[in-house]
Amino acid sequence: MPTVAPLDLSAFCIATCWLGDVPHFALADGTVHRLDHGHKTIEAHDGLAAARPALDGKTLITGGEDGKVLALSADGSTSELGNAGSKWITAVAAGPQGAVAWAAGRSAFVRLSDGKVKEFQHPRTVEDVAFAPKGMRIAVARYNGATLHFPATEGKPAELEWAGAHTGITFSPDGQFLVTAMQENALHGWKLAD
Repeated sequence: MPTVAPLDLSAFCIATCWLGDVPHFALADGTVHRLDHGHKTIEAHDGLAAARPALDGKTLITGGEDGKVLALSADGSTSELGNAGSKWITAVAAGPQGAVAWAAGRSAFVRLSDGKVKEFQHPRTVEDVAFAPKGMRIAVARYNGATLHFPATEGKPAELEWAGAHTGITFSPDGQFLVTAMQENALHGWKLAD
């Protein structure tokens, strides 16, 4: 029978996920706690701002106030995927074939499966990033709308405009719709075929 017990964490929990059978808790102080035959702690960042599990469920992608993007595995090992210097990593996203995206200041970055990193600059701060459910396409939430990029090509981005501060972004599971969360306590959606 499973045991339910309280877990006393020292800071605000940014994200929680399972990597295999091991629960992980990513905290704002930069630590990641995992319950793997006892309570273990990984000192991942000097302040953690974003965390999401990879699509394969084997790693946790984290972004920190130290400018680093890390992949943490279930055994506690870490590897650096990107570094934005002194800029905070405010959002991360896991994509197909091991691709990873992150936001730092006015730029969105995508690390492709071959390790190549592409930067997409924007006129205002990038608030969130998300991968489309099919293909290599990312969406960026920004002030006054969203931007769609195809990182594997050199094509022009698609700009989706709507006045206001867009702070979160996601695709529908079928990829036909894009929805942003707004600072104004609202959601805005676009039908991408239009």
